[in-house]
Amino acid sequence: MATLIDTINQGDRIANLWRGGTVAALAAQERLTELGFYAVVVGERTIVAWLNGHRFELPAV
Repeated sequence: MATLIDTINQGDRIANLWRGGTVAALAAQERLTELGFYAVVVGERTIVAWLNGHRFELPAV
């Protein structure tokens, strides 16, 4: 089982793929949900997701 840090890092890698155009918004949302994130919202500039009661915002840089 992945640690919390591993899960967050995987989420960030997915966000990087989304920002780079490699992964579509819907695919990014599905992949984050598979990792255990919930209430995932993919906007124009950010991905916002919740994990273990904490809000994570992955910005499009």
